[in-house]
Amino acid sequence: MKKIFVLFMGFAALGVNAQVSSNPELKALVQADQSDREGNDVDWRAVDERDSQRATRVIQLLKDAQLKTAEDFYNAGMIFHHSSSPDDIKLAFSLATVSSRLAPTHPAPKWLAAAAWDRYMMWKKQPQWYGTQSQYFKETGKTSLYPILPNAVTDVERSEAQVPPLAKIISDIEAKNK
Repeated sequence: MKKIFVLFMGFAALGVNAQVSSNPELKALVQADQSDREGNDVDWRAVDERDSQRATRVIQLLKDAQLKTAEDFYNAGMIFHHSSSPDDIKLAFSLATVSSRLAPTHPAPKWLAAAAWDRYMMWKKQPQWYGTQSQYFKETGKTSLYPILPNAVTDVERSEAQVPPLAKIISDIEAKNK
């Protein structure tokens, strides 16, 4: 609940001049977040710790009203998208939604909102809607699509959210497993 309040504080920053530059610290935090996930031998415990540190810093930036642009809200959403808490993932969804409203023609925030929603549904042990989440099973070397709620969204809605049609998602996973 506290994080949702912080998000609403961030809404106060929405009335700023359109010529404001995006926050370079948030850009650097997202670059570090993405870099942590590259390669085959990722130390996930270390990544989880750094994810937590990044999330703490983004909360402070939200409290300090340092998110001013669509890119800032998107970058903050990306940080929380990789969190290990359902509340943080809900916050990622909210931040991505704000970003998509500020930049309605930009595709990335729409995808992030869909992916955060799907990830949140996973945390709730519910089927995902869009099909953005899969699971890799080290024992078998296979990837599996996390269960999807039939008819929760259509392929048209997936397209609007920058997500491929369900048939393509399934065929891509099948191709990975060959």
